[in-house]
Amino acid sequence: MYKKRISKIIAPLLLFPLALSAAGCSADRKQACDGGKPVSDPQEAVRVLLEAAETTDHDKACSVIMDKLDETVMNTQLAALKTDMDSVEVTSSNFTMVEFERGGPAHFYHVYADQPDKSVDLTLMDVGKGSRIVFGENY
Repeated sequence: MYKKRISKIIAPLLLFPLALSAAGCSADRKQACDGGKPVSDPQEAVRVLLEAAETTDHDKACSVIMDKLDETVMNTQLAALKTDMDSVEVTSSNFTMVEFERGGPAHFYHVYADQPDKSVDLTLMDVGKGSRIVFGENY
């Protein structure tokens, strides 16, 4: 009888952390443009976004950015990123990224090809066990 009483008390306590983790996962996905999981490797997230800018691929960009953008804003921002990439000779296959600042969940990166002083700057946010790129107005 004593064991049954303990199990009635312990069972809900064990389910509570599980419920919280499920809710957290759901919240992480709501912050993603595509509703998917956060990207575990920041360098991979940047590579994918740079590829998306090179090809104007909305779905590819959406797989690594935070909020969903309407088509006009997405086109404008991908074009602006591509222009900036071209001006500093950055491509999805030749870039280096260096974190220059961090503020809470935000990580600020210089993304460059050969010259660190000529870079495209991107912001990644910690989301769950990974990150997403902040991309939108003025990317």
